[in-house]
Amino acid sequence: MNITTQIQGGLGNQLFQYATGKALSVRLKGSLQLGIDWFNHGWEDVTPRHFLLPNLQVKYELKPGSTITRAPKLWRRIAQQFLPWTPYVLTERPFRFDAKLNHIKPYANQDIYLQGYWQSFRYFEAIRDALIQEIRPVHDLSKPYQKYLNQIQSSSSAMIHIRRGDYVHLPVAAKIHGFLGLDYYQKGMEILLASDPNIQFFVFSDDLEWAKANLPHQDKMTFIHSTEEKTAPIQELFLMIQCQKHLIANSSLSWWGAWLSNSANPQVIAPLKWTNDTDKSWDDLLPAQWQRI
Repeated sequence: MNITTQIQGGLGNQLFQYATGKALSVRLKGSLQLGIDWFNHGWEDVTPRHFLLPNLQVKYELKPGSTITRAPKLWRRIAQQFLPWTPYVLTERPFRFDAKLNHIKPYANQDIYLQGYWQSFRYFEAIRDALIQEIRPVHDLSKPYQKYLNQIQSSSSAMIHIRRGDYVHLPVAAKIHGFLGLDYYQKGMEILLASDPNIQFFVFSDDLEWAKANLPHQDKMTFIHSTEEKTAPIQELFLMIQCQKHLIANSSLSWWGAWLSNSANPQVIAPLKWTNDTDKSWDDLLPAQWQRI
């Protein structure tokens, strides 16, 4: 049995897709394959991304050839449950956990295809310990990032992630997500300072100039300057994970930075709403112990 998950988007989204496929392959004792055709196309109104999983200690095979890219029609969704030679194609409902994925029992030799982002910890929380070991850089950190790591490990550290970039300048992303705003970060920082007055903030952002011009408590702040390396997102994610506390953006990258942390005194602050859709529940994405503001 082969379990293929389509990979697309930035590093954080790639990790959601990998982790969901990994958990399913562990439960069903199948071979995990990744389809990466998405990266061979220039998508309109989408931020360009690199396939970054080869730079982590994750284990998978690449799916040869093209993968299925269209959701199955109703007749196929019905047929695949009863015909062992028909691939079982599963598509997600965005930001909603589908319990069927954790209980599905395909035929022994029936291949499975996963299409979607699968942004819920409930798909893979059973293998969290394995993911913590795998989601690590293949190579040592480069010199600039190693310097930041030393500072993080020698202080009472809190990560702040600010995503502006496409959330401000790309109309599609701005409409769906949008920038959280200065008030969110000010309130989150005050909560963290109340828990530990000696805290040191480490700021990750695609707009450090905005952060330098607007964030309070700059005497307690270290700004993480991104390098031009292709693996910069990998190295920065590793730094996020090493922080003891986390003030995350509505971004899958900082979500992983917080969720993979093994801090002895964890504290995660997350936005009350992940997107501009006010009707959605975020209980499948944000763990109950995370504070939402």
